Amino acid sequence: MISGDSRRKLAVHGPVVQLDCTVPALDESIDALLSKFAVPSWPDHFLPTAGIIHSYDESEVVNRLPETARHLTRTTDMMDLYEDGERYWVVDDRWGMAEMDFAQSQWRSWIVPEPKVDIFRVAELAVIWPMAQLLRPRGVSLLPAISAVRDGFAVLIICPFGVEPELTALISNGYKIIGQRWTAVREEDGRLALLHIPGRVERATTPRLRFGSQDQEGWLDLSRQHPASWQNHAFCDAVLVVEPGRRAKAHLRPTDSADALELLTREWPIAELDRARRGSHVLGNLAESCPCFEVQLSRNTKDLLSLLNAVRYAEPAGTGHSAMAA
Repeated sequence: MISGDSRRKLAVHGPVVQLDCTVPALDESIDALLSKFAVPSWPDHFLPTAGIIHSYDESEVVNRLPETARHLTRTTDMMDLYEDGERYWVVDDRWGMAEMDFAQSQWRSWIVPEPKVDIFRVAELAVIWPMAQLLRPRGVSLLPAISAVRDGFAVLIICPFGVEPELTALISNGYKIIGQRWTAVREEDGRLALLHIPGRVERATTPRLRFGSQDQEGWLDLSRQHPASWQNHAFCDAVLVVEPGRRAKAHLRPTDSADALELLTREWPIAELDRARRGSHVLGNLAESCPCFEVQLSRNTKDLLSLLNAVRYAEPAGTGHSAMAA
């Protein structure tokens, strides 16, 4: 626990957050994700985004989703999204429900007694996901995306599957990881900064449990395994959008800014609620200001290194070159 009670005070790369969790099973995972941002207090004029996490209580939850709520979509990870005015809901039979109120900048999540996804994933879906929605209007976008930097060259990687072997190879070759699973993005002086979010990656293989290991089974914290392997901040120089699945050979294809916007819109890794009214400038700014590449990864985990070298020294899109292979 961060404190002696259930309440945490956080400053997440600028915006302040007050988080109250009364589900003890989530404490270790929440601390792994957010303890870096713990602060003792903030100035009185700061208005925090507030989150409350409770165990599922049918008498409390049954009337939270009004009949007037409109079903928006079902996300790729099987969560149903609903809207009613300034309030939104995410309903997921695997772990519970969250209610987000943009007017009040607050959310509530209710966790079912026996979630069907592991507890670290529950913390991401019940805490980080709704918090990301409410922090976006405050200037910080939290994305389920990887980011890394070497010698001043930083890249954001949007990938639909686990790449723990590739990240380990990047670390071995001098890269520092900014976000191993989530990355914060914030505009600074006309550029987009990538900011560190602690986390864990899914192991490529699940090893036998070791006595004294602080990592949950199936998850690995690379910054703990490699203490000097992470960096807090870098300006984004390129974006890689990885296609689903692995092939025999890796390749990448550059895009122009128009195609990049279409690509990022289609493959954006998180649904953005209330985008039309409150705007999402990060997506458009990335397409406009950073070279974007479609990437196919192979089963050779070192190929990403070759692709990143190709990205770093690539000519601008539209100068005549086609897909590059590793």
